[in-house]
Amino acid sequence: MKIPHPFIPVRATSENGAHTIAVVDRTYTIGVDGMITSIRSQGVELLAGPMRVVAVEDGEPSNWDTDYATNESESFVQTRSDEQIIICGAKQSDRFIVDTCYTIDYDGCMEIDCKVMPRGQTVAQVFGIAETKPTLFKLDQLWIELPLRAEAMPYYHMYPNSAIYLADGSTLPMHDMTTSGRLPEQDFSLPHKALFWLGNEQRGLGFFSEEDFYWQPEKASRAIELVREGEQLILRLRLLDSHPAEWDGDPARGMLTYRPIDFHFGFHATPVKPFPKNPYISNTFHLDCGIKIKGNYIDFLSAENRFDKLKEMGVTTLILHEKWNKSQNWFDLSEFTKKQVCYIADECHKRGIKLLTYFGYEFSSMSPEWSRLKDRVLLKNTNGKSEGGWWRVPFQRDYVVCYGSEYEDIFIHGVEKIMDECHTDGVYLDGTHHLRCCTNQAHGCGRVDRAGNVHGRYAIRAVRSLFKRLYDVVESRGGMINVHGYGFINFTAIPYIHQNWYGETLQFALMKGQKADLNLDYFRAEYIGRNIGAPVEFIAYENRPLWTFEQALSCSILHGILPRPNDIGHPLDLMSCVWRIFDAFPIAQSEWMPYWENKTESSHEKVKVSYYRYTTLSGKQQLLAFAVNISATPVESVTISFAEDVTRVRDMEKEADLGFTFSLGAYGYRILFVE
Repeated sequence: MKIPHPFIPVRATSENGAHTIAVVDRTYTIGVDGMITSIRSQGVELLAGPMRVVAVEDGEPSNWDTDYATNESESFVQTRSDEQIIICGAKQSDRFIVDTCYTIDYDGCMEIDCKVMPRGQTVAQVFGIAETKPTLFKLDQLWIELPLRAEAMPYYHMYPNSAIYLADGSTLPMHDMTTSGRLPEQDFSLPHKALFWLGNEQRGLGFFSEEDFYWQPEKASRAIELVREGEQLILRLRLLDSHPAEWDGDPARGMLTYRPIDFHFGFHATPVKPFPKNPYISNTFHLDCGIKIKGNYIDFLSAENRFDKLKEMGVTTLILHEKWNKSQNWFDLSEFTKKQVCYIADECHKRGIKLLTYFGYEFSSMSPEWSRLKDRVLLKNTNGKSEGGWWRVPFQRDYVVCYGSEYEDIFIHGVEKIMDECHTDGVYLDGTHHLRCCTNQAHGCGRVDRAGNVHGRYAIRAVRSLFKRLYDVVESRGGMINVHGYGFINFTAIPYIHQNWYGETLQFALMKGQKADLNLDYFRAEYIGRNIGAPVEFIAYENRPLWTFEQALSCSILHGILPRPNDIGHPLDLMSCVWRIFDAFPIAQSEWMPYWENKTESSHEKVKVSYYRYTTLSGKQQLLAFAVNISATPVESVTISFAEDVTRVRDMEKEADLGFTFSLGAYGYRILFVE
C-alpha cells in the first residue's frame, strides 16, 4: 500500500521495554506494562501521567504486579509495517489479568483492544505443588484513567450530544450548542460517547468507542467522567462498577468459568494531519443549497452565460447539490443525469473550474437495487426502525444506510465509476462521515446482552475504511473530498477529508433574530479546523433582515475561515470581492494571529481583531486584519491599536484609507490592510 499524502510511514523505536510510535507531527509511547505513558502533538505533551487501570477485586483495591523483569512480561511489538504497528502488553494483579493490544495507523489513529480475565491456575497449582490463589475472583470495579494536562484542554466536543451532569448535582441540559464549548470548571460526567475530544485551538486528543456492550457504569449518565486534580484533568472511563454480568457462573470457580471480556476504544491525537499554510484551498460556489433553483442544473447554468459568470467571479470549485442525480445518491446514473453532469463538467473544465457532485448517507427507493439491498444495508436504530425517509423529487424516499454493510463497496466503486466516466473532480458528502448507532444484525451491527438489551454499534472502523478507500480514489485523480457535518466532528475520518463545512447549529438561533453575542468558545472548539487538521468553510443561510450573509462572514472571518456562497448574484458578488482580497495577500507565507493570541487592543469589549502577519524581505510587516463586532448592538465608535508599528490602515472592501476609529454594525466587520 502507498502511504497517501501528507502522511508518512509509521515508525516505532523500543527502549527498556517501552515503545514510542511516531506518525506525522505526533508520538505515542506505550510503557513496559502496556499502558500509554506519553502522547505528544506538535511536540507538546498532552498527558500529565501514565494511563492507569483502577480496579477493585473481592472488595479490595487491586495490587498490580510491577516486577516485569522477573516475569519477562513487558510489552512487545507484535507486527510492524509502513501502514500499521501493533503492540501488545499485559498487567496482572492478585486475581486478574488485563491484556492490551494497540493498533496504530499511519494517520495516528490508535485502536485499543482491552481484555480482562481471571488469572486462573498455573500448571504447578493444578498439580498441587504450588500455593493456590484465592478462588472468589470477583471483580467489583474496573476503570481506565488517563491523566491529561488541564491547561492544554480548555475545550471539548462530544457526539452523540447529551446533557452534562455536574458534580454539584445540577445538569446542563442538552441543546444544539452543547456539543462543543468550554469545559465546566467543576467535575462532570457523561453517558457513553462514540466521539469525545478535548483540546485547545492548536491541538487535542480524541477518544472514540464503537459500542458499550460490556460497559457497566453505576449510572448510564456516569460512563465517562472528567475529574480535576490540581493541574491534571482525569479522563475516566467507568468500564465496570460491578461484577461483569457476563461472568454469571459460580464465583468460587471463577478462574475456570469466566471467559475474557473485551472493551474496544481508542485515541486519536489532533491535528490528524498538517494544516495547510493557506487554508483557503478553493473558491467554492454551492449551487441549489439553501437557496433553491427551479428546473435542471444544466438549464440554469447554460442560461444567461452563468458558466462565464462563475469564472469572472473567481469561482474555482462548483458543487452540485442533491438534485443533480435523478435517483438520489445512487451510482448508476440515468441517461439524462449522465448527459447533464458530463456537460457541466466539460463547461467547468474549459474555464478552469473543478466540479464536485453531491452524495449523502442515504439509499433511495428509486434505486433499481432497493428491493434487493434494503434489508441488508439500511441502518436500524435502537428501536429496530429505519431512519430517514426524506421526500425527494422525482418522487422517492431516502433512508439512512450503515457503512458497516456491503454499501461501503457499492459507494467506493460507484464514485470511482462516476469520476472516470463523467470526469468529475471529487465529491461533496452530506453527513457521510456521521456515526449513527446501528442495530441491524443482518450486516453485523447490534448485539444482545444476557438481559436482552440491544447494544448498537457506531461503525467507526467501517466509516474510516470508507474514507481511506475514497481518499485513494479521489486523490489519485487529483480531486477533492468536501464534507458537511451537523453538530459532530468525526476526527477519525478527517485524515481523509480535504475540507469541512460547518455552521448550521451556530446560526439557527441567529437566523431567528436571537440577539446574543457570538458563542466564541463554541466556535473555537468546533469550527476553526486548525486543532483538528482540515480547513473549514462556514455554512451560511440568510434570513434577511434578521440574519445576513455579511453577518455570517463577520463571525467566520474572525476565526480564520470564510463562508461559502450559494447564490449566483448575492452573496457570490460579495465573496468574489473577499476572494480577491485574500488572493492578493501572501497568506501561505504569513503567521495567523487570532484575537485570543495577538496583542491588539480595542476600546470596545465586543470588538475583536484577528489578522495574518506577513514580514517582507526588507523586514517590514503587513497585516490583513479583521475587526469584528461580536454582538447584535451596533458600535458607533471603536478605536483599535496594534502592537506592531502601524503607519497606514486601509478598508479593503471600500478601497479607502481609514483611521484607527470607525463604526461597526450589528455583527459587523471590516477587512483591513495594515502597514
